[in-house]
Amino acid sequence: MRDFRFIIIIYLMSLSQVNAENITGSNTINSDSTTQQVYNADETSLTITNSSTLSRSGQAAVNINEQGDATLTIHSGSSLTATSHNTVQGKDQDGLTVTNSGTISSGGSKAINLLNAQNSTVTNNAGGIIKSNTNTITLTENSGTGNNVTITNSGQIFAEAVSSGETNNNAIKSEDDTNNMTLINNIGGYIYNNNSSATALQQATVFIAAEDTATLTNSGTIENKAGPQNYAIRIAGSGVTVTLKDSGKVIGKINVADSGHTIKLQHGVGQGYYYDIDGNGTYTLQDLDGNPVVKGSAGSVGQGGNEMIDEELGYKSISLRNSLVRYQQSDEFSKRDKGWGEITTSFLKRDGDKSTLALDNEKIGIGANIFEPISNNKTLILSFGTSLQNISKNHDINKFSFMTGINFDKIEIGNEINSEIYLLGGASFNKSERNILTNTTSSGLLDISDEYMSYEVLFGKKVIFNNLLPDLSFNFGYSHTPSHEESKYYKWEERDVYNGSIALSNKHQILKDNKKSLHLSWIADARTILDDNVQVFYVNGTKGSYAQNNDLKSEFSLSAGLNYDYNFSQNSKFSMALDGLQTSQDTSGVQANLKYSHQF
Repeated sequence: MRDFRFIIIIYLMSLSQVNAENITGSNTINSDSTTQQVYNADETSLTITNSSTLSRSGQAAVNINEQGDATLTIHSGSSLTATSHNTVQGKDQDGLTVTNSGTISSGGSKAINLLNAQNSTVTNNAGGIIKSNTNTITLTENSGTGNNVTITNSGQIFAEAVSSGETNNNAIKSEDDTNNMTLINNIGGYIYNNNSSATALQQATVFIAAEDTATLTNSGTIENKAGPQNYAIRIAGSGVTVTLKDSGKVIGKINVADSGHTIKLQHGVGQGYYYDIDGNGTYTLQDLDGNPVVKGSAGSVGQGGNEMIDEELGYKSISLRNSLVRYQQSDEFSKRDKGWGEITTSFLKRDGDKSTLALDNEKIGIGANIFEPISNNKTLILSFGTSLQNISKNHDINKFSFMTGINFDKIEIGNEINSEIYLLGGASFNKSERNILTNTTSSGLLDISDEYMSYEVLFGKKVIFNNLLPDLSFNFGYSHTPSHEESKYYKWEERDVYNGSIALSNKHQILKDNKKSLHLSWIADARTILDDNVQVFYVNGTKGSYAQNNDLKSEFSLSAGLNYDYNFSQNSKFSMALDGLQTSQDTSGVQANLKYSHQF
């Protein structure tokens, strides 16, 4: 009987080797195969190519077999599958390199098992798929410390099974007895699972723990298919650094356990975001672009129009002064018998600067200025304008503005010196729409809207020298924005902005006869904020503040314009004006108008 049992054991052992091949050196599979590949020496390589499939009924279709510096490559269109677990059995080895452009699939758990692995690299290229029912790629230990494993994904990595309760179903997992795990999910990379419950301790799409260091960098998408109320990322152990960057999306909560972790954000200057983070662990927050970030979970908001209020006041003041020059060159001004008006179109563009948090923005507008004489030296001014401002990182502001006031001119100071004064006040209706990154929606994005008023005052005094000297002016701007609240997450406290400028200006007649005239005008304006204003805001109830960089508090602007008039007859005239603007804040702009007038 004993001999019979021995024969049975020998027979079963021989069956386990059926349909298996020991390989060494360089090997290629270029047609379909069901033969298990067992590495039998260090520096062994296997390439699956020519749209072929290596499939195994059972587990470990490729067994690295504890060999060092092994290489496995699956080309696009080729597949490596196992009906059971551990399709790539990479335990107890050092230096494994897996490069996948095709499919690695497990019918059970662990498409790639990195148990007790050292210095291993897994690269899933664009178009590549790595999948299993549960725990698709794992770095775990049963003795010692799993160490130095890098996973780079540009394709798809996912866990297919719908799990609940205490079942672990991670697409990628490293335990807290491992170290130096690096996961990079590139733009276009998609990591997800089909979890149906948030109650499992480790049931996040990506679970990364470490003895003292690990890194997750996401520029693609990490999603828990059970919905944003479930966990997409969970970190534990010590020293895990999570960097969320570019336009990468996280769909699902972030859970933090244990201590010493860091969450970094690098979505670009001005990008708004809000991430729901829970758990009893401790972590620090860093925005690598310098945006103000608050820790009620993790949130930041681009300052958008708030950051540019003082600049907008300065540009509006320059535009008004240019319009006044055109009015004072007109026949209507000299005769004082009728009003004068113009319709202008304008375009402004500012280049961003990361070091100062200056935001890229473009603004296109249409405006109308009307000047109505009240007396020999007083003119009523009415100014209307509407504009669309597109600010970097998905923020648009539609604005309608109205201002009215009086210009006093021909105020004598001396024989060769006169002065004029303008004073206007008005209001603007602002409609703001922004798109933020968030893990609280099924898309990873959220549209937020806001409607609010702002109020403005412009004042200026010009000293006019009736000789070759340029005119000298002093200008003041004030803006008040009451507190307002966006449709989700963001609330703004009221803000007052004061600025002042000193300017030199002049106009020069280039051409004038009975039919036509051409004038050149220019303004050199030096503006600065007159107070150190701080914008207080709240992200989901957590207070934050924004103080403008000192380099943004001052600006030198140069505006030059050409004004051309052509008289078709005594009663009809064509006018054209073109003003250009360039500033030290990398803002450039142009304003133009065409006008035909006819007196009946």
